[in-house]
Amino acid sequence: MQLISLTANRDSFKPVVFNSATGINIIVAKQKNPEKSDKGDTTNGVGKSLLIAIIHFCLGSSSKKAFKDSLSGWEFTLKFRIKNLEYTSIRSTDKQSKIRLNGEEITTREFNGKLKKLVFEIPDDIGELSFRSLIPFFIRPTKASYNDERNPKAVNKPFQVQMINAYLLGLDVLLAQEKYHLKLEKDRIKDLVKNLKNDNYLKDFFTGKKDVSLSKQELSDKIDQLEYNLKNFNVAEDYYDIKQQADQLKQDIERLHQQLELIKIQISNIDESRKISPDIERNKIEQVYKEASVLLQDQAIKQLAELEKFYEHLSRNREKRLLDQKNELLRKAKLFEITKHSKSAELDGKLKYLDAHQALDMFTKLSNNLSDLKSKKENLEQYEELLESYSEESRKISKLQLDESEKTAIYLKDASEVIARTNDFFRTLVKRFYPKAAAGITIHNNEGENQIRFDIDAKIEFDKSDGISNVKTFCYDMTLLLKGYGHNVDFIFHDSRLLEGIDPRQKFDLITILKEYIEGSSKQYIITVNYNQLEEIKPLFQSEDDYYKFVKENTILELKDSSASDKLLGIQVDMDYE
Repeated sequence: MQLISLTANRDSFKPVVFNSATGINIIVAKQKNPEKSDKGDTTNGVGKSLLIAIIHFCLGSSSKKAFKDSLSGWEFTLKFRIKNLEYTSIRSTDKQSKIRLNGEEITTREFNGKLKKLVFEIPDDIGELSFRSLIPFFIRPTKASYNDERNPKAVNKPFQVQMINAYLLGLDVLLAQEKYHLKLEKDRIKDLVKNLKNDNYLKDFFTGKKDVSLSKQELSDKIDQLEYNLKNFNVAEDYYDIKQQADQLKQDIERLHQQLELIKIQISNIDESRKISPDIERNKIEQVYKEASVLLQDQAIKQLAELEKFYEHLSRNREKRLLDQKNELLRKAKLFEITKHSKSAELDGKLKYLDAHQALDMFTKLSNNLSDLKSKKENLEQYEELLESYSEESRKISKLQLDESEKTAIYLKDASEVIARTNDFFRTLVKRFYPKAAAGITIHNNEGENQIRFDIDAKIEFDKSDGISNVKTFCYDMTLLLKGYGHNVDFIFHDSRLLEGIDPRQKFDLITILKEYIEGSSKQYIITVNYNQLEEIKPLFQSEDDYYKFVKENTILELKDSSASDKLLGIQVDMDYE
């Protein structure tokens, strides 16, 4: 795959025609004030980074709201070549879900599916590998793309990053996928066991407070007893009628008991009344009057004698009346005692009947209790079976993981020539920049309990500085372009960010590498540069003629910030498209 041209449906747009004859393509950004740092994709920029974004847009990237909002009505056309066949991709900023590929309007999903088959040789059922996940290695889309040479899309999925790099370096990605799936399955089993642990009934077994076998035996004993009770359960049809009668008898007996207690109190009161005499003797009355010095005449004394007789008569009648009342209460108490005894006997009979003949709801309650116990026992049995099944499956997976790890170790030994091909070329490029620095692409078998099969790393000794990190990115991308596997991509497009932090000597080394490996080849190397970045390396050429010849022959576009018309779009637009 090579780029041919990029155009738009607006006359203000600066058409970009890519050079495949010499392979080196330079897009130069000139500024009024060269000492000012380039602002990249901001409103002060000339459109170098925007150019990359538009190419990705025509190659099926996700929709860009900034394009729709700020460039409504625009339509971009990218022409490219794959295996000597030309393709045209046209995408509108207003209708971003569709792309016209060689005149046929298709969805971006269909477009990416077609280019995946045309550009890459991806095995079936490898979801992490796609056209959109792989193409950023050849045209890094954003500023963050230059932070890590292995992760140009800046994704947060280590497994996907590993898969993409393994694929482009020619490693067996099926080995990586197998470990990933085994780890997922093992994690799934852990989650199932975790869910079991959250069951309130089973929680104690997991915490070691209960023994499953003992609990099962205890449940079995309870189940046997309940089944026996239910088998001998005698349900009475008239249970509730008898129970109602028994309840009434209890109330009657209670009332009789209360009445008997009341009679006892009344009898006690009568006995107390009999002990108290209401009679007043005449001599006591006389004594009272004498003490009062009152002289009683004979007539008065006679009347007192008659009064004494009258009170005597009343006393005899009162005693008789109290005895009659007491006898009446005793007779009534006797009747109540007989009735109470009779009702108590009747109640005993009904209670014995209820004891022997039970209610249907009691039977239902016992049945539900039995079902609950059986359910608990079944849960314990399932728990035992599941736990054993999970343990067995986990052991199988652990064994498979060991087997896969051993298989990978053998594979890496067998694939040493494939690995050496990319590693040696990477080291060769790095040595051109830093002859004394240790460098290489290391690939190790990750045997840890994780999703990663291959630990892949590109290293340059002391690679923490920006300059060395950017050199590493350049060497890594060139290695994938020239010595990588599984792709038909014949170009690299780097932003001027790549040159930031690299000293002039290393910039010149980069140019000599391009002249050696790209000129005259079937590959393209495209780079956007600031004019001052070119001026920095000018003294390193053998002559000014050599410098101007190199720049002139390979410069395909000049962008300036002197006016909006000199920028890529030809207009001034404020938008954040990253």
